[in-house]
Amino acid sequence: MKKVKKERNGKSVGPVEPVSYNRSILAAFEKQSRGKICPICNVKFSLASYKTHMNSCKVAEDDDEVEVLASYTREEAVLMRAGPEIVLEEEESYSEKSENPPKKRRTGEIELEVTEVTEAASTSERIESEAFHFDVPGPSGSDENLEVPSASSEVTEIVGNVERVTKSSPEWNNQRRRSTRLLRNSQNSQNKEIRNEAIKKESAKISEVIQAIEVSRLKVLVYRFLFQNFENRIANADHRWPYYMRYTVRILKRVISTEKFDGTYYSDDFWLPSDTITFYRFVDLLSESAKCLLVRLFIRKSGWYQLEKLEQKYPEIPNIEEAAVELTRWNFVSDDSSLKTLDDALRISDVTVLKNVAKKFKIDGNKNRQELVQSLKKFAQSQQSIFGGTGSVEVAILKSLKKELGTCLKVNDDFVDLFRCLFTIYCPVTTNSANVIDNPTASNVYQDLLYMMNSVEKGEVIFPALNPCPNISSFYKDRQMLIEYVTAKSLETSIVLQMTNGNHEVALDLAIDAKDFIDQMPESHKRYYESLEIHERKFTSIWVHTRCCGHATTLLEKQKKWGMAVEWQKDLLIINKDVQSYCLDSRGLWWDRMLLNLDSHMKEKQECAKMIQLAIKDTSVLDKELLSIQDRALKLKEMPSDFRPPLNIGTPQKKTITGRTIAKNLGDGRLNRFVFRDEEKEEDVECSVEEVVRRWYLEKEGYTIGVHDEGATWHTIFGLLFYDIIFSTNGELATTWHSEVQDCPSDLSNTLYSKRKQKFEERFQWMVDAEQELIEDNIRKIWELKKNETNRECSWKHFPDGAEDCVGLFQCIPRPAMIAIFRRLAENYRNSRSGFPDLTLWNPEKKTVTVVEVKGPGDRLSTKQRLWLAFFADNGIKAEVCHVEAQNSRLLM
Repeated sequence: MKKVKKERNGKSVGPVEPVSYNRSILAAFEKQSRGKICPICNVKFSLASYKTHMNSCKVAEDDDEVEVLASYTREEAVLMRAGPEIVLEEEESYSEKSENPPKKRRTGEIELEVTEVTEAASTSERIESEAFHFDVPGPSGSDENLEVPSASSEVTEIVGNVERVTKSSPEWNNQRRRSTRLLRNSQNSQNKEIRNEAIKKESAKISEVIQAIEVSRLKVLVYRFLFQNFENRIANADHRWPYYMRYTVRILKRVISTEKFDGTYYSDDFWLPSDTITFYRFVDLLSESAKCLLVRLFIRKSGWYQLEKLEQKYPEIPNIEEAAVELTRWNFVSDDSSLKTLDDALRISDVTVLKNVAKKFKIDGNKNRQELVQSLKKFAQSQQSIFGGTGSVEVAILKSLKKELGTCLKVNDDFVDLFRCLFTIYCPVTTNSANVIDNPTASNVYQDLLYMMNSVEKGEVIFPALNPCPNISSFYKDRQMLIEYVTAKSLETSIVLQMTNGNHEVALDLAIDAKDFIDQMPESHKRYYESLEIHERKFTSIWVHTRCCGHATTLLEKQKKWGMAVEWQKDLLIINKDVQSYCLDSRGLWWDRMLLNLDSHMKEKQECAKMIQLAIKDTSVLDKELLSIQDRALKLKEMPSDFRPPLNIGTPQKKTITGRTIAKNLGDGRLNRFVFRDEEKEEDVECSVEEVVRRWYLEKEGYTIGVHDEGATWHTIFGLLFYDIIFSTNGELATTWHSEVQDCPSDLSNTLYSKRKQKFEERFQWMVDAEQELIEDNIRKIWELKKNETNRECSWKHFPDGAEDCVGLFQCIPRPAMIAIFRRLAENYRNSRSGFPDLTLWNPEKKTVTVVEVKGPGDRLSTKQRLWLAFFADNGIKAEVCHVEAQNSRLLM
């Protein structure tokens, strides 16, 4: 039976709807019974006694002998500590949103003696007002009209030598408590008013950026000081910046405030006005969470990312959703409203998202991720809409994907390019795209740089470069040159990755873009690049684009387009004079590959003979390629009868041994897997072919020490004896050091000897005249000084017993042979740094040493290995090639 409402006192009375427990009076009583725990003494009190206790609780006995920063009235303190009031109208109580509301110390006056705060205030007028307002959002819509406490008055007095600033309490209205969201909006509104003038700022100068960096640093120091006594008691009290953000700001400051080699700076006239305002906004206006998120996105691979996954991956970034909104408003990132291509959406979609979308469009979802992607693409292209086109179907799929993905972010390209410029100037060696050629998986050189800086600060890695480095890279005349170089590095990285993934056509198109760029480059830029030293040219756009053209020849050869490959090679080596001074390390390889194409693939013997004569005259060709060209010339009947080989090397000694291998049907049929017998464990152990030879020489040839080093032991002795010359940072050699994380000077492979010729010659003469004990003492001395350092020459791990192991090898090497080997290294490091024999074996008692190049079944000597074997033999050091024949073991014990 339906109840009828009755009138009582002029009001309508009817059934009362049930109230949720969180908004009931029972919840209030339960909260009263739970009480509170004092954050100072960790003792639990009832709510009635908690307020009285907080007025008397102290951190320490001398808690009162500090400076007054702020004081609050009892009413204000009650409002700050009382917690959320029970609001029946709200759907969600405060306790559901936050179980641990912010805590304050007590209602009495808080006194802190902070000298650094006073110094910070003298540095910047606004440090006092901003010291406790770090999370300042970007420009937003209108906030709700909320009452804000009136400004507090200040009274300054001098007590002894300490300046005290006492702030009287602001006037508070006894208004109803607001929800967490409203409180946050209120605080953001205050922060917005404080920085209203800054937000309107549309231009900045480099000096303002530097000042903003200093202010931010001081604010962090102030926060650390204020909370150093509480960090063990209050959760989330660590206000240090994450390492990646800290070093990004450091790089920014160093680039814009460090003097270049010519005495100038990367100042306002170098950057665009938009660049400086971006620097300023990044340092001064973004909240800490927004900065951290922005840097995280920057150092990752460029593309779209789901906000939900970012929250899971980076839990150290607080309020990541608000940070994303802030970055979007400041136009540092784009949100999913800019995600407009199906390929981009599919690229970031996981299996769950793809299955949900496939189900919606009646597509079979029982497939793996790659198959689902292909099915959705095929469906989008094959299905027609009611208007006859396929575009609307693709849009529908994209819309469904975006709905499943949620909020997505992508760093804007302008910001990425600008900060890549900063990282490039700071350390061009580490951020060089050539590093990706040797290791295609390490495609993010910028993240590697930050990680390396963190390792240096922790003391995990020590480099020979000065720390801090007094100068900075100075070979970019203007911003355009810098941007062109950064763009070229990105282009080369893309080419290498596409080649690795087998996308040869895409990679070739990118290489064609590189060639077009060289052809259209202004003549003034080309002439300027030619005026730079060789080790400086490596960090220019024309050098990288030339190397990209070299990648194109490799791509064409893989596609068996020999004629086109030869055309590109001729253009690089002969026709295009603008690129003759670049990629000198690669020219010999290009000559060798072109001759191979002409001789073996195209059968153009006469043309090959003609090109051989030109190649031999090219002074940039290294000996290892020159020997290969010479070998081809000696086999070619079309060569002139008066041809004389430019190199004369002997045939190395050969030795053949046998090694046990796992039967082919027990392992990889394409590889020989060698084993040796471990007598202690009475079992066969798999090993490398080099280990087989090393053990054989130790057992059969009378050597006591042997290492598989590929020349690392020889490089180590070279580095120890010439350390002060190779790693010198004085005078004109200072231009070869650009940052604190270099492990060698940037000219090591190019002008090592020419820039240090006099000092090298003096050291060689000293090695001729010095007593053996004196040289050994110098090796020990440098070892002890630098044994914890990471540099390009010294490999400490190959001498497990330390300096004495190294001295033992030194004693076994004849002095004239050692000087000859080190002279070859010094005078032509680029030509001779690699190719050393695999094994170095010695006997300190008998003073004997030998080097061995190991070759398994089917292996052949390379030209650079032949050169080193011949050089060792010519200078009185035993050098051999050891061929290992496989002996199958059908039964493993």
